[in-house]
Amino acid sequence: DWSSDVCSSDLDVTASAAINAESITQTAAAGTTTFVALDTNAVGGINLSGTAFALNGAINTSNAGPVTIANSGALTIAAAADMTLTGAFDQSGSGAVTTSADITTDGDAIGFTGAVTLGGALTLTSAGGDITFDSTLDGGHALILVAGAGDVTMSGAAGSTTRLGAFRITSAADITTGAITA
Repeated sequence: DWSSDVCSSDLDVTASAAINAESITQTAAAGTTTFVALDTNAVGGINLSGTAFALNGAINTSNAGPVTIANSGALTIAAAADMTLTGAFDQSGSGAVTTSADITTDGDAIGFTGAVTLGGALTLTSAGGDITFDSTLDGGHALILVAGAGDVTMSGAAGSTTRLGAFRITSAADITTGAITA
């Protein structure tokens, strides 16, 4: 297991190499934590809690491991940080999200609580899990949602500040959206 305890100052932490562990947990940090790549192989998956995060490399979990991120500041997910997960993806907290990475789960949910800006074209594939955006969604890039038998819920406006590029939902059981500008 890899664990980072509470950092009480505005300390920025950078993992300059990939981390491979049974599980990865960060309980709190006041600065920005930057990860190159993360790979876990146990049900604990990846659990990050703190102010700001930058994910810059591939993220993989196995054995039903989820990725859970609670951010009060910015969460930036680079295009190189594509995620292949055997558990759910759950972003929570009040911080905004900028993402350019594809996320694929094995039938588990993909959820964003914070406002999301598309930094590049991406595809979210839940293979039967729900895909949810609880806040706004903006960014002039393409977005493809593949929920299979799962639901797609977009509670906030999409494209209201910066219109979305091409927007497509290729499969979903039920779709609930607010206004969409693409």
